[in-house]
Amino acid sequence: MELQGVTLFMIPAEELAVLRSSQQEILLQLKQLNNKTTNGLSVEYITAKEFMKAVYIGRTKFDQLVNNNKIKVIKKRRKIYVSVNEVQRFFKDPNVK
Repeated sequence: MELQGVTLFMIPAEELAVLRSSQQEILLQLKQLNNKTTNGLSVEYITAKEFMKAVYIGRTKFDQLVNNNKIKVIKKRRKIYVSVNEVQRFFKDPNVK
C-alpha cells in the first residue's frame, strides 16, 4: 500500500465525537435554511408548476395524479398548491405512480 501524498491524523475518540456532532448540527441548520424563503418564513406549500419541475412530470401526469387522489392539492382561487411533503412522498410511496 502506497501512502505518498497522504497525511494521517490521530484524533482522540472524544474529539471525534465532538466533530461529528458539530457536523450533524451544521447539516441540520443547512436543511432548515433550504426550507426557508427569502423573507424567513418556512415553506410548506409549493405551486403546481414547482411540484411538476421537482418531480420531472408534465401537466397531464400531474392532472392524472390529482384526479386519482394520488397527491393532495389545495386550490386557492385560481392557483393550485402542493404540500412540500408530497414531493418526498411521490418518490417514496409505491402507490403514487
